[in-house]
Amino acid sequence: MLGFGKKNKDKKETKKKAKKTDAKDTKKGFGSKIKGLFSKKLIIVLFLLLIAIGGSGFVVYKFYFAPQDPEAQIIKYKKTELKHIKLPEEMVKFSFDHFPDLYTAILRYNNEIELIISEIDRIDAVGTKYPDQKKIAENEKKIWVKAKATLEKSFIKIEKPVKETFVLYQVNKELGLAQVEAKNDELVTNSQEAIKAVQELTQKLKIKEVVPEGFINGTLYKLKKLKNKFL
Repeated sequence: MLGFGKKNKDKKETKKKAKKTDAKDTKKGFGSKIKGLFSKKLIIVLFLLLIAIGGSGFVVYKFYFAPQDPEAQIIKYKKTELKHIKLPEEMVKFSFDHFPDLYTAILRYNNEIELIISEIDRIDAVGTKYPDQKKIAENEKKIWVKAKATLEKSFIKIEKPVKETFVLYQVNKELGLAQVEAKNDELVTNSQEAIKAVQELTQKLKIKEVVPEGFINGTLYKLKKLKNKFL
């Protein structure tokens, strides 16, 4: 009898241990599943992140750093409407070909005159709307009219040697190229100084630059500006 009772007791203890072991294994198995699930999600997230970074890196390299066809890098002349430039089209193109920095200044000059004219029109509209206070508008208008006249006179002086050099180039290419080299620095300096003087006024009229949102778009925009700065 005693032996039989001992056997029953041993069986009960064995069953209890088995239950505890099963519970532990179940918990361990569940924990492993959770851990495995999170690991898979983490791997997927990291994989997608690497694809995004790799894709943006490829775009940046492709458009900004990858070797390009030399022919594609040549900036070609594009006819542009310049309302405030008195030079004929062929002389504007001549400036593009032989006075590239001056050509850039010509475009800026045209833009500055456009800004000044728009501001004069705006001031006129205010003076018309409030005739009793028209004197205030007229005093402000005088500042802009003077700035416009000064800038125009400066560029008339610049246009004259461009015309002369162009005609000389048509008559004698060698002498024309020699004059291009002789006149270039002076023309560029004079044009830049003339524009700089009026920009102190026009700067406040220019719309503040908006940088695109997002890491990739913002980075590409900044790289493009950096690239254009050194071209």
